Amino acid sequence: MRILSTSICTALLAFVLLIPKPAQSQPSPSYKYSPPARQNDGIRTGTLKSGKLQEKAVVAGTNEILKGTYANIHSLLILRESNLIYENYFGGEDENNRVGAIGFVNHNRETLHDIRSITKSVVGLAVLIAHSKGKIKDLDQPIFDLFPEYGKYAEGDKKQITIRHLLTMTPGLDWNEELPPLDPKNTHFQMNNAPDPIEYVLSRRLIKGPGAAFEYNSGTTQLLAVIIKKTTGMNVEQLVKTHLLGPLGIKKYEFSKWMGGEPDADSGLRLRSRDLAKIGMLLINGGQWKGKQIIPAKLIEDATKPWIKVSEDADGWITHYGYQTWLQSFRESGKGYSVVEFSGNGGQKVLIDKTNDLIVVITAGNYDAKGLKKPSFYLLLDIVYPSIRD
Repeated sequence: MRILSTSICTALLAFVLLIPKPAQSQPSPSYKYSPPARQNDGIRTGTLKSGKLQEKAVVAGTNEILKGTYANIHSLLILRESNLIYENYFGGEDENNRVGAIGFVNHNRETLHDIRSITKSVVGLAVLIAHSKGKIKDLDQPIFDLFPEYGKYAEGDKKQITIRHLLTMTPGLDWNEELPPLDPKNTHFQMNNAPDPIEYVLSRRLIKGPGAAFEYNSGTTQLLAVIIKKTTGMNVEQLVKTHLLGPLGIKKYEFSKWMGGEPDADSGLRLRSRDLAKIGMLLINGGQWKGKQIIPAKLIEDATKPWIKVSEDADGWITHYGYQTWLQSFRESGKGYSVVEFSGNGGQKVLIDKTNDLIVVITAGNYDAKGLKKPSFYLLLDIVYPSIRD
C-alpha cells in the first residue's frame, strides 16, 4: 500500500476540519430535588421522603414540566400533613390582569401571580367571615332585602334568590359566560361594560327556579362583594386584608379595581404561591391557622359540601359546586379521590385532598387557552398521586 506524503496528509486533515460538524442535540432537562427552604412565614417544611412521596416519580414529573409536556407552568408546590415538601418555580410568558401581557417572567417564591377566579373562592371565605361575625345574619336571606334600590327587579320568584344561591351560583338567572371572553354576547363581558354592572346582574330574567341548577356566573361574586360592603362597612379587599390575609401573615398582594374603583371580586387578586398554600392549609385544618380559629369549622364544612351537581362524565368523574368552590370526585388507577378545587383562568389551582392530607398549588400562564393536551390539573393526576407511597 502506497504511503501518502506528509503534504497530502496535511491537506486532507485541513479539508476534514472544514467539514461542518452535525448539530448536537440539546441535553434533556435534568432536575435534582432539594427540599423547600424554610422561611419566616409560618409554613413548616419537610422532604418528599418525610411526606411519603417517591422522589424518583416527582423528579421525573418535574423534568416533564421542564420539557413542556405541561404547558407554561409557573409554580408547583406540594404539601403533605401541613408540611411543604416540594416547591419549584418555572420561567414562562405571563399576564397581569390589570395591564395585560407582561412577557417572560422568571418566577420565584416572591413573585405575585394572577390567581384569576381563585379570587371568587377568597370572596366566598370573606362572606363566611362576615357571617361568623354576625354582620351577615342569615345566608338564606333574600338578596333584594339588601338591594332595595333595585327593588323593581324583584319580580316573581326572583324575590326568592338568597345569599346562599349566590355562593353556589344557583340564582337561576339568564347567564352565559361560556362564550369567548370578548364576545359581545358573553354576559360577563356585558356586565363589565354596563353603566351599572350591579343593576345589570339583578335585572337579568329568571329562567330557572333559584337553587335548581348551576350556571357559572361571575356576577354572583360581584354581588357578594357588594353585600360584604353593605353589611360590614368594609369593601371586600379591606375585609380580606384585615380578617383573612392579615391573620395568615400575608402582607404582599395586589387587588385590581373594578366598578367605581371597587376591588375586582371575581378575578382581581394577585398572590404568591406560598400564600395560596396558606389558604389551602386554612381549609384543610377546618378554618384554623396556628391555633387560631380564623373561620368557624362548621362554615368551612358547609362551604366544601357538594351543594349542586355541575356535571358527570362517562368515566364517573363528578363535579359539584360548593360556596364559590369546585368539588371533584373521580377514580384514578383504580382508586377513588375527592378534591376541593380553587380554580382560576390560565391554570391556577389550589387542590385540597383532605383524605390524603394533601395540598397542591399550581400557577400557570395559559390564559383563555382551549384544548390543552395536559392542563395543570394533570400535575395532580400524573405526578403527585402516582408518587404517593402507601
